[in-house]
Amino acid sequence: MFDQIAFGERLKNIRKEKGLTQEEAAGRIGVSGQAVSKWEKGECLPDVYNLKLLGRLYRVSVDSLLETEGDGDEKVVETIKIGEAVFELVEKPMAILAGRIIYAKDYADLNEFHAACESISAVPLESIEQCRPPVNDICLSINFWRDERTRAMGFVRETLSEIQPEGVNTYINPASLYIKAYTDKHTARLISKEQCDIWELFAYIRQFFMPAHGFKMNNNGAQELEVYDTAEHKAGYVYMPVNRK
Repeated sequence: MFDQIAFGERLKNIRKEKGLTQEEAAGRIGVSGQAVSKWEKGECLPDVYNLKLLGRLYRVSVDSLLETEGDGDEKVVETIKIGEAVFELVEKPMAILAGRIIYAKDYADLNEFHAACESISAVPLESIEQCRPPVNDICLSINFWRDERTRAMGFVRETLSEIQPEGVNTYINPASLYIKAYTDKHTARLISKEQCDIWELFAYIRQFFMPAHGFKMNNNGAQELEVYDTAEHKAGYVYMPVNRK
């Protein structure tokens, strides 16, 4: 449960670290000193707009203000720009992924496995329990840079528990260093397109970005992730598990 009193105390301490009075802070974001006082006493919470303004004023992230950053969150360790395209090197912690996972070894004919992979994103995920917020649909590609018989494909969500209903598969994705990029117009233009599919961005990262910047695939069991941020699964983030050479 969110602790309003602790949040207010955190706001007060950050303001004092910045050397501001309540009235000075209030004046800079366009609210009354009484409003800031109520926030710091935990009597009420700032709305989303004022929360963003507080973050800008105190030069801290909104997550830091809300204290939602922690051991379960990824950490950006480096940002690499190519033109306007942004690639982040992130440390991502271990994650429990649950949903439908199919393995090539379970198919006598690999063509059947490939066909199943094409349709896996249609699998409903409502039966997954204890999904970790924010809830995103994720395509999990296991060993797709190795021999075909070792490969697997999953349509999953991140969860807080390995204990799931019957028929829900789980995969423990170990902590890893990842290259993270978004399928926006800036990354699409790197492959001379106005819009790119997630798999095309994976191919660019593996074939061009990684060799140019001294990365190799991580072999610790961490896998490629396509984290969709639209219901149509047309856009999202790619995560490529890597090591430095």
